[in-house]
Amino acid sequence: MRTSIVRRGLCLCVPLLALASSLGAQAMSPPPYLQIFQEQVKVGRAGAHPAIESGWPRAFAKAKIPNHYIAMTTIYGPPEAWFSGGARSIAEIEEQNQAIEKAPGLNRELDRLSQADAANLSGYRAVLARYHPELSNGPDINAAEMRVWEVLIFTVRPGREGSFVEGAKLYRSMVEGAKVTFPWATYEVMSGMPGPVFLVFLPHKTLAEIDPATGPMAALEKAMNPETMKKLGELSEGYSSVESRIFAVSPEMSYPRPEWVTQDPAFWGRKRATAAAGAAP
Repeated sequence: MRTSIVRRGLCLCVPLLALASSLGAQAMSPPPYLQIFQEQVKVGRAGAHPAIESGWPRAFAKAKIPNHYIAMTTIYGPPEAWFSGGARSIAEIEEQNQAIEKAPGLNRELDRLSQADAANLSGYRAVLARYHPELSNGPDINAAEMRVWEVLIFTVRPGREGSFVEGAKLYRSMVEGAKVTFPWATYEVMSGMPGPVFLVFLPHKTLAEIDPATGPMAALEKAMNPETMKKLGELSEGYSSVESRIFAVSPEMSYPRPEWVTQDPAFWGRKRATAAAGAAP
């Protein structure tokens, strides 16, 4: 299968990843599986990159492929763009890839876009992950309203997965006790990253929501008693690293569901002029 097909074989819609979710305009639970296609963008190419990437959703729309996805770029973290899509099953992913393969002229256009985009990228990774509702906290949200996504990357020491599981449940019990609205969704990486790795997606409507001095974060800090802090510290010995990245949604590079565009056309209907080298059909 061609690289371009694997890269864009997205099923249904997410944020993002972002918190991935097969959401329409209403709140629904995240999907069982999430694909994340991570592109490392060269320094100085952040402006040129969206001009090429905007050709992908145009190509899919012309071919009438309903593989809607959300794109987001780092605000804090290494220069990256993540393209995220959710699926109900692995079989659904395979079916979507087959539909792309059979669409007349689509492979040729995707190959052309990939070649044009190569000048903007220094690396690429495809990740497949599985949702863990028992390690998440009420992430039934309207993802179409989210503009910022915080992603926590927990790399766990082999054989110490239980430390992460216990820590996630302990943190959720603390949030429930504090009676604050603080949703997140946890995915375990199945393939594509050295692991074990858990990805925790936290949705935000604005960047200001991440401020620890206000809102839910301030309430959670007050609820963090010494005993809980000590226990979480002990459990952290099971992690080899923890990384935080903050992303902004890019509507120009996304392929949103029609319901999302109807809900907020000023945002999701935003378009970017496509570069000549990667002009969409």
